[in-house]
Amino acid sequence: MDGVGRFREVLPMLVDPVAFAGLVDGAAGGCRVPSRGMERHRDAMRSCGVASDAHVRPVFAMKAFTTPKKDGRTSRLVLDARPLNDAMYGPPSMDLPNIRDFINEVKRHRFAMQCDGVSYFYQFPIHASISRYFGIGMKGCDMLLHVLCMGWSWAPCIAQRASNVLVRDLGLAWVDNFLVLGGSLDEAQRNVAVFRERTQAARVEVRAEGGGALWEVCSRFVCVGVEFDLAAETQRHRLDPSWAERWVDGSGMTAVLSGRATARQFAEVFGGAVWATDILAIPRCHFAALLSFAGRLGGRMVGAAAHSWDEVIDVPPSTRRELGALRKTVQGNPWVVGGTAEDSGSVLWTDASSWAWAALLEAEGRLVDGRQGVFAGPDAGAHINLKEMWALAEGVVRLCWAPGAQRCRVDNAAVVGAVAKGSSSSYAANRLLSRTIRAADRRKIVLCPGWVPSGEQQADPYTRGASLPRFPAPLSASR
Repeated sequence: MDGVGRFREVLPMLVDPVAFAGLVDGAAGGCRVPSRGMERHRDAMRSCGVASDAHVRPVFAMKAFTTPKKDGRTSRLVLDARPLNDAMYGPPSMDLPNIRDFINEVKRHRFAMQCDGVSYFYQFPIHASISRYFGIGMKGCDMLLHVLCMGWSWAPCIAQRASNVLVRDLGLAWVDNFLVLGGSLDEAQRNVAVFRERTQAARVEVRAEGGGALWEVCSRFVCVGVEFDLAAETQRHRLDPSWAERWVDGSGMTAVLSGRATARQFAEVFGGAVWATDILAIPRCHFAALLSFAGRLGGRMVGAAAHSWDEVIDVPPSTRRELGALRKTVQGNPWVVGGTAEDSGSVLWTDASSWAWAALLEAEGRLVDGRQGVFAGPDAGAHINLKEMWALAEGVVRLCWAPGAQRCRVDNAAVVGAVAKGSSSSYAANRLLSRTIRAADRRKIVLCPGWVPSGEQQADPYTRGASLPRFPAPLSASR
């Protein structure tokens, strides 16, 4: 990308040797790890300008290898850049959008044009004086990389931030996938024209994605594993049907559901489960056993030898049941309709102390209903986060009946975060949260949690001995 100077704000480490050297934490280098079987790619890397023979000793000569791309015809060059990564300061945030935010933004529009960068990383040149840090250990003669390559920790950040510059105020980017959006056909076409000028000015090569024509504007398409239908009366989305079919019918799924699978197979299936729940907006708390088993297995695999991933493990029946239920949902691949729920008109205040809980419902500036109770038996010794979750569950189940967006005010950040993302790291909390969300779903309620300081929590006095007031009652002036 000869126009790299336009992105100097995000690419100083590729064009400025001093800036790059400042990222390397005093490493002496000298590492040399030979690559196996890469000699056959030497001529191809030379001819396309990806790398050249090293005429100076590389600071790091690292292992490189290729992995097949999804088209089944071409391969992707990957550098095992751990020696360089370990010697450098870590990269800043990629500024990659959260997938749910990405989906919601797309569904605010009616038209889109999508394309992707052609061999995108290769369009980012590495300055000649910096390439000595990017050596490839080879038989006979090492090579020096001249373009970005997968494996270097900074590469995704550089690519994403440059992409964000290209689509700024026009749409969204997901590394090398560009989506230009518009609320109307005219707006979309105007934005496409601006994006086209930017790519031409920066000499960024793009191609059509999904079999359509380049620069074509449409309303139904698949992007980053999500199918969008913006032409529907209410914009909607679902999983890419081809991805859903591969996950549902894959050999890994078959092995896991049989109860005997390798750790690698389970990890791949679990990764797909996380993706599917994100796209289909399914709270992961409904899969408490699956999350718990994945957490235990992940802890066991930290630092384990590579061959451990291919050892067979036993998958518990409860985990298989939950995964089977999710598999059935993904098999149906339902459309998720957009839109924001109307406010229910009330606020739910919930709180817990070490021995009691309380829930109050506010409407039109007054407290109109409430419940309270004490923790007894095993519940009395539970963690305070679980007690706060119990209070919220009781409040939703007993007090909330009006459909719409239900504002919930809790003074426990862990509970607010768990409700917002739909899951917790605690098995017990996931079970409680699942009960809460299922009750809300039956009543067409959307929970909208918010944190408040303890001093403003209306329910606080009723967890510390005070009896509930006669309703309706005024809000506490001191809170």
